[in-house]
Amino acid sequence: MSAALLQGARGSTEDIDLWFESTSDPRIAEAVRAAGGIWISGSFGMGPPRIGGDALSERFDVVVHLSGLESFDVEYRGVRRELLDGLEVPVLPLARILASKRAAGRAKDLAAAHGLEDALLLLEQGEPRDE
Repeated sequence: MSAALLQGARGSTEDIDLWFESTSDPRIAEAVRAAGGIWISGSFGMGPPRIGGDALSERFDVVVHLSGLESFDVEYRGVRRELLDGLEVPVLPLARILASKRAAGRAKDLAAAHGLEDALLLLEQGEPRDE
């Protein structure tokens, strides 16, 4: 949902989902440590990979699969670039976020889908985004 908000959708989210092609990349752990967190790789039966530490554990969720979407490398080819605090970040386009929300089928995802549909319609009609 964070990516949708960057693209002009209205709504809210509790955290930022970070989707990685592979969570075994050592740069992930390095970046988490540099930001003051702890990388929990999920190895050794410790559950899914996640970010720990007071500063980061509530803000970020590690995603290894998104319902209703193609593989990471296929979806990455279609990402949009959005500015976030002066840094260009790759985000899934609204249509792909909407597809994932619908496929997940959870109540909170289906509720968010309505706002995404409205935002997508406005973008398709050429409505300017709030900057």
